[in-house]
Amino acid sequence: MITPSRPSQTELNQMSHAEKDALFTRLFDLLESMVKRLEEFEGRVEKNSRNSSKPPSSDGLNRQAAEPREAGSRRNGGQPGHTGVTRAWTETPDRVQEIRPEGTCDCGRVLAEQVERLGERRQQIEIPEPKAEVTEYRQIVVKCACGCEHRGAFPFGVTPYVSYGPRLKAYAVGLVDGHFVSLERTAEIIEDQYGVRPSDGAIQGWIGQVAGVLKPTWEATGQAIAAADVAHFDESGVRVNGRTVWLHVAGTAEHAFYIIHPKRGEEAMVAAGILPIFTGYAVHDHWIACFKFEAASHSLCNAHILRELRYFEEARNGHRWPIELRETLVDGKRAVEEARAAGQTAIDPERLASILARYDTWVGLGLQVFPEIPREAGKKGRPKQAPETNLLRRMRDFKTEILRFLDDFRVPFDNNLAERLVRPVKVKLKVAGGFRALGGSEAFCILRSVWETSKRQGINPFQTLRVAFAGG
Repeated sequence: MITPSRPSQTELNQMSHAEKDALFTRLFDLLESMVKRLEEFEGRVEKNSRNSSKPPSSDGLNRQAAEPREAGSRRNGGQPGHTGVTRAWTETPDRVQEIRPEGTCDCGRVLAEQVERLGERRQQIEIPEPKAEVTEYRQIVVKCACGCEHRGAFPFGVTPYVSYGPRLKAYAVGLVDGHFVSLERTAEIIEDQYGVRPSDGAIQGWIGQVAGVLKPTWEATGQAIAAADVAHFDESGVRVNGRTVWLHVAGTAEHAFYIIHPKRGEEAMVAAGILPIFTGYAVHDHWIACFKFEAASHSLCNAHILRELRYFEEARNGHRWPIELRETLVDGKRAVEEARAAGQTAIDPERLASILARYDTWVGLGLQVFPEIPREAGKKGRPKQAPETNLLRRMRDFKTEILRFLDDFRVPFDNNLAERLVRPVKVKLKVAGGFRALGGSEAFCILRSVWETSKRQGINPFQTLRVAFAGG
């Protein structure tokens, strides 16, 4: 920005009225520009994960929920539907150890000779001592009387000389791509536990090997999501070979699918092969490329809208429209939860009509405060709108997609399922910094898809890897 030089008093006295008017106009233009820049920078500082799309990690220790919560609305402890993790008692323990009293009673009788009964029972869960097992496979050669020799076939994965078994390989790959432990630390953990240390290159080779085996499973997962009634979609940037590419995720309650592509938009979604044939409800964050696929019925994430409304509520003190719209969305979510808990498949018509009327009223009032700037005749491009106007226009133009959760209880209120699929990848990037090659990122996507899908279906993901390494 060019800052005008300050004129001296002599120069001001020598200026004509027209020159002074031009100077005042330039100064006010500069002041207006600086005020806009100041508001922009202040807005950046005031944004956090509660009122924008910034990640929660940027909040430090001041993290709060985006949705307002009423005090006393939830009791302490686990909530209804939460799966507990209480240690389960088993009636078939692997080992039973009886603890008998020894010695004699105060009366002098030997306790071992007296009548006994079962007292208190206690169980302790322990893991076996880590110990590597070496199996030597000896091939037997049989020579038939006719002169033909017949050799026994080695099991799948038993290569010449010394190799690692499927359990060890699955454990290493699971640590790296399931739990995001670095290659070096994974090798160190295995050495500390079992006394053998595979090289980083060996582990990397196992990742590529099992990804090739599981690729058909990964492709089948994508087809299962494409056939679902409701699916969630999201994308995020990742680093591959020093360049930014895009991670695309798709998921349901039982399946998870990952793919990395150089592009963010329609081309990548076509390559993933899900949205082009998807005919159900596609839940996403209003990424405009998703709307290119018209066979799907689209539903927008209301958690994003709640955060934006909260930001405008905090930034524009005195305006009621962001508060009322936020409360309207939350009331709609509550109405769905109450109807579902009562075994109903629809909201009470009067309550639904009230929610829709409040929504329309406050969107309209908001647009009166922040009206749209019309396109000027003869000027190219769209005029820049205020951020508030952009949100209100979106809530007006995409009302059906935003409120779809009110009409069909299968449609969720937000897109948190897809966002939870993205977060583990961010952890992976923090550990590794990025992928060195596109092939490594593709292997990761296959393994991560199979890992998450196994967990969602109640299958031990390590067992899935073991079966793959064993040739099953």
